[in-house]
Amino acid sequence: MKVLYDGRTVLDHISCTIGEGKWISVIGPTGAGKSTFVKVVKGLIPEFQGDYVVNRQPVSKDNQGRIRVNPDIGFVFQYPEHQIFETTVFKELAFALKIRGASSTQIEQAIERILPQIGMSKDILPCSPFQLSGGQKRRIAIASVLLMNPKLLILDEPTAGLDPLSRSILLRRLKEWQQQDDRTVLFVSHHMDDVAEYSDEVMVFHEGHLMGHWDANTLFLQEHALLEEVGLPLPEAVQLLKLVEVLSGHSIDVESCREQDIFEKIRPLWPVRGFYHGK
Repeated sequence: MKVLYDGRTVLDHISCTIGEGKWISVIGPTGAGKSTFVKVVKGLIPEFQGDYVVNRQPVSKDNQGRIRVNPDIGFVFQYPEHQIFETTVFKELAFALKIRGASSTQIEQAIERILPQIGMSKDILPCSPFQLSGGQKRRIAIASVLLMNPKLLILDEPTAGLDPLSRSILLRRLKEWQQQDDRTVLFVSHHMDDVAEYSDEVMVFHEGHLMGHWDANTLFLQEHALLEEVGLPLPEAVQLLKLVEVLSGHSIDVESCREQDIFEKIRPLWPVRGFYHGK
């Protein structure tokens, strides 16, 4: 796949397979081509060079050869709450379903199912979405996309502007949603801690090229040189792991890049260096 914009190559030699039932993160420095890539996947960039196949079938194109926007793919932009416009939370959540021809009963049942998945109760439905906190608005905006039950959900920096607690709550809820029915997520983020915590696989972009597509544990625990080459930091837990290895003189065998798994491995070694006693 190759994408040109105003005569400039934005993506070049992109070849990949997006497997079902995975949380796949897309990372890279600013300008690496991450957002362009996921927009192509959704069909928001209709013209490019190369092939795009879904379930072994070429994607649908119009009579001018441009690919169509795929309605089976959900897309959450940065600051999705800026697209909220209805007067109540219920109307906001019901809007897209109503456009698709769902009945009142179907809409009510769908909303009742989605509310627990975003950590909210029915009490919020009559409220104005504009009176909610930033994190709540974000969850309502994303819920309106989840209600469409997309086969693939694209999250383009969905936690931008959120405080750490709101960011953690949102990502935990999305991970639970993804795991319920082995759904597929493409997650664009510059937070390496979040990528390490939630990802099954990671795609690394740099200067319009796909540098590789790895299992998350392999990337963060073994491919340190690549991340340094493209200017990306290691997750903080992995940085701590490396520091403890140096200070303790022990090589620590870990299989997971997730924070809790790393902490469980390094905690027994902390007293060796007197970390608890100021020695």
